[in-house]
Amino acid sequence: MRRRLKVLAMVFVGVAVAAAAAYGLFAPRLLRVAVGPLGGQDIRIVVAFLQSLQREKASLRLKLVLTEGASASGALLESGKADLAVIRSDITVPEKAATVAIFRREAVYFVTRPGSKITKIGDLKGKAIGSIAPRPANDRMLESILTHYGIAASEVDVIRGNQAEIGQALQDGKLDAFFAVAPVADRMSRWAFLAFPKVENEEPGFLPITEAEAIAEQVPAYDTVELVRGVFGGDPPQPEEETTTLAATHRLVARRTLDESVVSELTRLLFALRLSIAAEAPAANQIELPSAEDRGAKLPVHPGTIAYIEGETKTFFERYGDWIYLGIMGFSLVGSVAAALFSRVGASRSGVHPVTDDELHRMVVLIDQLRQASSAEALPGLEAEARTLHHLLLHSVAEAAQDSDRIATIRFLVDELRLAVADAQQRIRGAPGERNEPRRPPGLAAIST
Repeated sequence: MRRRLKVLAMVFVGVAVAAAAAYGLFAPRLLRVAVGPLGGQDIRIVVAFLQSLQREKASLRLKLVLTEGASASGALLESGKADLAVIRSDITVPEKAATVAIFRREAVYFVTRPGSKITKIGDLKGKAIGSIAPRPANDRMLESILTHYGIAASEVDVIRGNQAEIGQALQDGKLDAFFAVAPVADRMSRWAFLAFPKVENEEPGFLPITEAEAIAEQVPAYDTVELVRGVFGGDPPQPEEETTTLAATHRLVARRTLDESVVSELTRLLFALRLSIAAEAPAANQIELPSAEDRGAKLPVHPGTIAYIEGETKTFFERYGDWIYLGIMGFSLVGSVAAALFSRVGASRSGVHPVTDDELHRMVVLIDQLRQASSAEALPGLEAEARTLHHLLLHSVAEAAQDSDRIATIRFLVDELRLAVADAQQRIRGAPGERNEPRRPPGLAAIST
């Protein structure tokens, strides 16, 4: 019963260790993602992604960390309090971040008052420009654009306000142009064209940042975006031809130290679930992969995302095959050592120890002494020692751990000992001996069989 309990205990320990290892290996990986502000497009996409991962029972899960905006999200990632963050490329880019995906590009352009005759950026000098506030990043971008075209900040009148205030200023004719930073498909882009008062036979003008690539070269935080002809509607259509303008990007970034396989799987899941995400957050239709060639930029692409783009994502067994093999080997070794320790502890507690080589050697010597004994005086001592050894060997086989080869050896020596005792008794005392093969002890015979 004691032996069975020990075996059961070992089995339970092994199952517990295996369960713990399996949980650690196969449990979903939880990643903290910092995003804000509440109610923005970024947080809607992240929440939809989080819910899709839960529905699909994916190997990765997200924990939402709400922030006040892109700057605060980047700070949390930089401090190690978040694994992922959604940031804007021109707002406090964390040094430890690398791009996983581009959530959206916000196009930068000017919408001009109908009939204003503003046809190029230089014509904005001395004019009143409206801008949605408070958005410091947009103000810095406007200043960079004006500076590139040789216009000082003091040479234009920038009127800032919320959407309602800017809309009223447009209706009152106080603005010559409106500075827009918004996704092409966003309602803000369409609103900018509709907000100006109607003028007979005149439509609001569209002024792209035609030197966008040059500005992006000077300020790597900026990007560019292609605008197709007529994307903003109107008659004539706006823009009248396909053009390139400046853009700011909202990006999902990860810590550079985050495991490559984890980021690769995250990227795969994001694009595999994009349709279901877009059903809840339509802005997800704008999610795109970054360029794999953009490895040395201010916002480099994470190696895990590059592996996904280039089709070099490792399978589960490619990532963990060596660890699984080492784990199995280590578990087997630990199990063997534990079994040996339990066996020794059990034997020592029962008072029975495995037969040693010295005891087997002593039995061989005793058998020789019995066969050579010639006096009746020596026989009682040899018989007593033989009984002691016989008893020790039988109990050791029955209760202590012995391998099959050792049991066979003990069985052979026990038989030889009994035969030697019988021969000595017959030769010295004339007692009837066992001439035939000695009968094996039932317990020993059962064990060896």
